[in-house]
Amino acid sequence: MLYITGDTHEDFYRFGHLGLNEDDIMIILGDVGINYYLDEYDKKLKERLKRYNFKFFCIQGNHEERPENISSYHEVEMFGGKVFIEDEYPNLIFAKNGELYNVDGKSILVIGGAYSIDKDYRINKGYPWFKDEQLTEQERLNILDKYSGKHVDIILSHTCPLRYEPKESFKLSLPQIAVDKSMEYFLNEVEQKVDYDKWYCGHYHLEKIVDKLEFMFGRIKSVDTGEFIPKYDFYNSYEIVRDACSQKDYKYCPECKVDNIIIEKGEGHNINGLDFIAIICNDCKKVYGFNDVNYKPNCPKEL
Repeated sequence: MLYITGDTHEDFYRFGHLGLNEDDIMIILGDVGINYYLDEYDKKLKERLKRYNFKFFCIQGNHEERPENISSYHEVEMFGGKVFIEDEYPNLIFAKNGELYNVDGKSILVIGGAYSIDKDYRINKGYPWFKDEQLTEQERLNILDKYSGKHVDIILSHTCPLRYEPKESFKLSLPQIAVDKSMEYFLNEVEQKVDYDKWYCGHYHLEKIVDKLEFMFGRIKSVDTGEFIPKYDFYNSYEIVRDACSQKDYKYCPECKVDNIIIEKGEGHNINGLDFIAIICNDCKKVYGFNDVNYKPNCPKEL
């Protein structure tokens, strides 16, 4: 089975208790977090992911070094295309930009990279910033030459075509004229010239669907069924019902209307407004997620 999620930024708790096996593949749409510091800390993070018995298929984001620039990676053939792996971490696979793969019977075109709006901040603070975080002009031309007029089942990218930019995620303090949107303009051209059934992207730390494009962030979805997972809470086996109700309805169960409920709360610093995560109903034996939880940036939405 093929699963997909958005940016992880070295926060991997979402992968616990999924019940996946060695035949399953988890796509991460960039900014994984394991090739950022390029030191022993990265290795510790990779050791954490190595414990999982399924494969990770990772896209290049704008907060990580390209694997081809890291000496421990080497290029191999996999899924009908070229990928980068490290011998020490064989389940951590990085896709090569512009490659077309056959994964789980689906043709998948990968286009990673994006501009970092925090570039100046990272440089001034001495944090890593990677000069080739975006595709080169030649890489873009190669993709258009190779795939224009052709059909693929799925396109995976880190950022999105310009026409789909989620303006609600823009920082008000950052004038958009200062943002390099060359990747978004390029993806606009890809979107117009390549026939596709579905497009997934990350980068913007939100979740929504527009036409055939889906923004992914903290949740995990089955590519095959379109359902979010896990379907059941690990600790009490209650069914998870996502986006079930508004926070204003927290006093009773949204389905059976009883007040025999438990309000699951956050840690007090992850959410803007009420720090409520979900309603747990002991009569229905279900966990109901809120549809209006306003998470702060970099906090994945579990439900």
